[in-house]
Amino acid sequence: MVKVETENIAGIPVRVEYKAVKHLHLSVHPPLGDVRAVVPTATKPEKVRLFVVSRLAWVRRKQREMAQQPRRSPRQYTDGESVFLWGKQYRIRLANSTSSHTVNLVGDWLELSVKAGTDRAGRQRTLRRFYREELEKEIPKAAKKWEKKTGLMANEYRIKLMYTKWGSCNAEAKRVWLNLELAKHPKSCLSYLLLHELLHFQERGHATVFQALLTKFLPGWRQARDELNNGFPGLPALETD
Repeated sequence: MVKVETENIAGIPVRVEYKAVKHLHLSVHPPLGDVRAVVPTATKPEKVRLFVVSRLAWVRRKQREMAQQPRRSPRQYTDGESVFLWGKQYRIRLANSTSSHTVNLVGDWLELSVKAGTDRAGRQRTLRRFYREELEKEIPKAAKKWEKKTGLMANEYRIKLMYTKWGSCNAEAKRVWLNLELAKHPKSCLSYLLLHELLHFQERGHATVFQALLTKFLPGWRQARDELNNGFPGLPALETD
């Protein structure tokens, strides 16, 4: 059972979740900059407080960035709206379907075929299913490449929609999670993320040793990282785990 408490630390409300994890993790969530700390179950409150205080500058910077971002109206997934696939921008063209919902690329258009009367949520689910299918086709190719080069093997690759990370891994179970939103970015970003998570099987942190491993296998990794963390028009900017 997850224990949840709300602490006021240096004037910032922090949702503290005590879970069966090994490391403390701090995240700032859009759109309002809500702060969440996920910590090992037996962590003492004072250690949580010191951990958050040590990262206050980062938290406040993230909150300022979120406050300055223009508020976009929710996408309606309808005619003429822009969407991205593998770094390329497409325009949605709605079409009627009498059977299953499908997505097809036609030139610079992404044709979204749905039954008459399908609402926004239904159109969104159809597009997300399409992104999942695209990732399921590309992940094995990139995974095979990096597993061969690094000698590090994953037992399983999974996809889910994440709001604060591009990827994560469980080194003990040899499981890698990848963000569904990666399908919007160039395939080079997916390749970098796969390498990033596989290397965590060998090196847990992000310090000098980990960065040296990244450079060894992918000298231009910082470009892919920056593209993910800075985003570009229409795409989210999250953190790499």
